[in-house]
Amino acid sequence: MHWAEYQQKAADFFITLGLKTEIECKIHGVRGSHNIDVLASGTFGGVNFKWIVECKAWKRNIPKEKVMALSAIVQDVGADRGILLSEVGFQSGAILSARSSNITLTSLEDLSRTSEQLSIDAIVGKVNWEAHKARSRLLEEKRRSDWHEYSPSRLMLSSELGILELLLSDALQGKYPISYPTKGLQWDTLESLIGYAEKLISKANSWDISQDLPTHLPQNLK
Repeated sequence: MHWAEYQQKAADFFITLGLKTEIECKIHGVRGSHNIDVLASGTFGGVNFKWIVECKAWKRNIPKEKVMALSAIVQDVGADRGILLSEVGFQSGAILSARSSNITLTSLEDLSRTSEQLSIDAIVGKVNWEAHKARSRLLEEKRRSDWHEYSPSRLMLSSELGILELLLSDALQGKYPISYPTKGLQWDTLESLIGYAEKLISKANSWDISQDLPTHLPQNLK
């Protein structure tokens, strides 16, 4: 199969999923611009995402270097996932490099069987990253002064963001219904869990010490 035909087939597949696609486009990142085969973007559960798709119409297995190169582009442009397509397979080093990462090694033939899980992985990964950034912000607030350190609402938000990671992990494994017993909450779908996550992250990002000065400080702070 010619490389141009391969790119078009890949783009056509993602279009069938309701995604917007661009072929042979240039995308700008922090460290520079990148020419990519296919850019697929869409919305799932109210969350926008984008995937970088590289199509290798080769007659030999894809090496580790191509996985590393795609991973660098994904990181530089802030994409949610990189997808490396090959109909002949991948070298063992490439498979190891992609393991436990946001790079998916697959083929057009196999992609239809994994497309739903790809969407779930992309959305959960993005929400997890946003939760991580929100929690890091609260940690920075803690370091600013003793007042911030002993703020009850800051401590509560930080704890809830940590629990959110566990809830999202259950979502990845399809463990529904997902329960949060101490708050009396339960979710039957990923969309409903994402809705809760977005509200929590927004609350954490807008938190300010002026909204919640501690009423009882430790003795050494009086």
